[in-house]
Amino acid sequence: MAGEEQNTQQSGSVDVAAVIAAALSASGGGSNSVYIGTTTKTVLPPSTIAKPGAKPQTITMPNILTVQQANSLYLTDPKLQASWRNTMKKYGLETGNPLVERKAWETAVAGASDWYLTSNREAKITPEQYLQWWAGGSKKSGPKADLARSVYQYSPEQIDADINEVAQKILGRQIVDADKSADWYQDLTNGLNKMISKGTTTTTKLVKNKKTGKLEQVTTQTPEFTKEKAVETIESAVKAGDPVSVARKQNLDFANWAFEKMGGRG
Repeated sequence: MAGEEQNTQQSGSVDVAAVIAAALSASGGGSNSVYIGTTTKTVLPPSTIAKPGAKPQTITMPNILTVQQANSLYLTDPKLQASWRNTMKKYGLETGNPLVERKAWETAVAGASDWYLTSNREAKITPEQYLQWWAGGSKKSGPKADLARSVYQYSPEQIDADINEVAQKILGRQIVDADKSADWYQDLTNGLNKMISKGTTTTTKLVKNKKTGKLEQVTTQTPEFTKEKAVETIESAVKAGDPVSVARKQNLDFANWAFEKMGGRG
């Protein structure tokens, strides 16, 4: 009699672990399974441990699918697609292209599955967690560029041509090999190359509009190199490099101007 009472007491309490194990056996548990998260499920206790008249129980359990099931679910569940799109936006990834979004899901599912299976089902990494690693961290904590920079492609031949054009106007002559071997010319070309390499920096930041109270994205461009800056730099260097030719050209220009004012030569 005591034995019967003991058996009745044992069968009167449901072994939740056994219930979960039974439920898992009906879910994806193969060699290509992936941990999706947790889910609630209503299950009947196994008949071997349940007392007569036992009612179904709602339990929270791991949501394990096969990789194929997870990928199929994505294609057939609009809510999952929308949630995944928001997750991609959160981590700064491209959205709006269904092909890219689906590829990101399949990559994250495959990666999460690898972690889950390789760890003997100990590392329960969801596709969302894997996506965060794949994206290099969230927008808030991940590295991001503070500036954008546009760098110009400016060949040495273009630099020489610009210097020659200014020299013709300031010195009244072409640049010759002696000029190119001079320190002033070398310093000038080095300075121009450094200026060109800086390009134009673009800074973007959010600024609150005082009138509307709304945040606006303001972009500020700061050009370190412009054609005007280059010409000014060349003119200064040319004048300092050959002051004799500069004076001669100025005298010649003045003489021509004076002749024109007096009615021409002869």
